[in-house]
Amino acid sequence: MFLREVAGIPIALRRQYHDRSRITERQLAGCRTMLDRAIAHVPHYRDRPDYHRRLRTLADLAELPVIDKSWLRADPASFHAEDVAATDCLVFRTSGSTGARVEIRHDRFSHDYHSAALVRRFAATGRYLPWYRLSHIRPFAPPARRFERFGLFRRHVLLTERGLEAITQELLANRPHVVIGYPVHLRALLRELDADQLAALRSSLRMVMTESELLVPQARADLAEAFGVPVFDEYSAFETLNISYDCARGRAHLSEDRLVVEVLDDRGRPVPDGVEGRLVITPFMERAMPLLRYDLGDRGRIAPQPCPCGRTFRTLELTVGRTNDYVVLPSGRRLYPDTFLHLAATHPGISECFVRQDARGVVRLFVVPVGGQGPSEVAVRESLTRIAGEAFPLEIEAATSTPLTVGGKGKFVASELVQG
Repeated sequence: MFLREVAGIPIALRRQYHDRSRITERQLAGCRTMLDRAIAHVPHYRDRPDYHRRLRTLADLAELPVIDKSWLRADPASFHAEDVAATDCLVFRTSGSTGARVEIRHDRFSHDYHSAALVRRFAATGRYLPWYRLSHIRPFAPPARRFERFGLFRRHVLLTERGLEAITQELLANRPHVVIGYPVHLRALLRELDADQLAALRSSLRMVMTESELLVPQARADLAEAFGVPVFDEYSAFETLNISYDCARGRAHLSEDRLVVEVLDDRGRPVPDGVEGRLVITPFMERAMPLLRYDLGDRGRIAPQPCPCGRTFRTLELTVGRTNDYVVLPSGRRLYPDTFLHLAATHPGISECFVRQDARGVVRLFVVPVGGQGPSEVAVRESLTRIAGEAFPLEIEAATSTPLTVGGKGKFVASELVQG
């Protein structure tokens, strides 16, 4: 509802400055309400005795089971609230980056607040003005927002299915102040633009915003240098919606007024701030499809110090992309997507790369060269062996682009190796 969304904007902007005790009280109350509703109306939680308990503090969340996408795939209907009709929901489908798409439902009340809170994503940059022209490169077109009728938050959507040549021409014609896109699409755009086109784009551009993929620091720096403007990232998922947004200090603030983020060790125990672990998310405002302690398959750490920007929402550093996307070395060590994204960002002559491991354990590294001039195969092999810390079966091949999932994300790592 448009009016509800508008009313939520000033509330969401204020909440990022609330004191920590007030934030924690809201999170605990939200989780209690969500758990009670889930037990009453959602079969998955109602039918499992381990959910039938009272949350005295937020620490008690750790006593509840962790779920992941495999649970949703196995029995999606068991996570649908029986008192919320599908017709009253917004329906999304995950990108398929983990192998299969999952249908996700969000009730309109929680989604309206999420939409209102997204204003923080733009305001926190310290550079965005509501009347800026924004070009959004993405796989699907969302419905137009009523704000746009008044010239505010105007979004010019460029569908990725149209091809880079068409996207480039329309992008340049729009003369955007802001470009948003997945990093894989932005890198492809930079390969398409010639020097004059890039100069024309930079003449109006004020900032670039990335989303939906792990953005390693070197890749962020490379995008900022190429576009000539700062780059701000957002961490989100269809299941949980926005999780964090960058401020002008370059730190990713968690949306703690609508979700709880836990960091767990490999045994499922919570770790202190500053320690890396698995990220488990509870978006406590959801009514249509409550997801209590949802493991997205990412790893990161929560900073122990507050951000100097003054926002009291804690900040997150993603350290590894999808932890179910990896190749296995002969020693048993795993290499995750961030390894190969870092290689592409730092090795001369590589624009992008992706990896496929066969059932025998052989790793095939596909390299997308810069400007058609590929890097030295020997140098690439030496770099990757040094990063891995050991030799392993490796084949290197040239490629023209990174393959995408059905949701438009880059599929950087996949393995057919079955571990014993």
